[in-house]
Amino acid sequence: MVDLVLELVVAPALVGAATLAARRWGQRIAGLVSAFPAIVGPVLLVAALEHGAAFAARAANGTLLGLVALAGFALTYGRVAARNGWRSTLLAAWVAAGVVGLAAGAIAAGPPGGLLAAAASLLAAHRLLRGAGSAALPEEPAVPRWDLPLRLALTALLAVCLTAAASRLGPVVGGTLAALPVLASILAVFTHARYGAAAVTELLRGMLGGMAGFVAFCALVAALAEPAGIGAAFAVATVAALAVQAAAALERRQPACGAFFGAQYDGSPPSGALPTAPNVTPRLRARRW
Repeated sequence: MVDLVLELVVAPALVGAATLAARRWGQRIAGLVSAFPAIVGPVLLVAALEHGAAFAARAANGTLLGLVALAGFALTYGRVAARNGWRSTLLAAWVAAGVVGLAAGAIAAGPPGGLLAAAASLLAAHRLLRGAGSAALPEEPAVPRWDLPLRLALTALLAVCLTAAASRLGPVVGGTLAALPVLASILAVFTHARYGAAAVTELLRGMLGGMAGFVAFCALVAALAEPAGIGAAFAVATVAALAVQAAAALERRQPACGAFFGAQYDGSPPSGALPTAPNVTPRLRARRW
């Protein structure tokens, strides 16, 4: 019962939060919100409660290897989206994710190898997406009422299916399945269909850039599940992921603030300001005592 609640509530809630963040602050922040491990967390926790701490540690390392598949999905989707619709783009991205994910799962490296593979692939995909989708972002269109409920329902369905598969296919394959781009697929397809290629590229770059918290979560579960226990490992990993995501959000806001203040105080008058009289210098009159 607990695992069903986690799958039906936590994962759809993250999709809802990312969707609302996109409408309020833009696609880049939505990608950052979606990078929080709210899907893989419940999947790994359910696996740990059913199969033990050792299984959870190996599954978390498998999830790190599975992030290579997510990087392949994001890079392929961002590159193909500019020239194709969402159906063919999604198919190409899932094929790339499947090929890369199978290759990563076959490696079955230890925790250091999984961590290095995840970090390297995410960083490379983020940099390679920098030049994709450089067109101007469209204006916010009218959103139908069924948009958000449909996203939540599809996310819940995929989360249930992946959790069932992860419990039956072993820790490494199960962890790889847990990292497959379920949430990324839902957000990318809806964003691509409604806002276009430039917007979905912004979303994916924000997602890749915010994956540090996801990586920290999985790495800590893999390292602490057996020596510290399931409860302590997941508690520490969750706090660390929250801290990393908060730091990433603050870091993303600072350049925008710097640009704003730089424009205000660079000595040039703001656009549309009223002209002032030239060569007028205020003078202080001498005060007589």
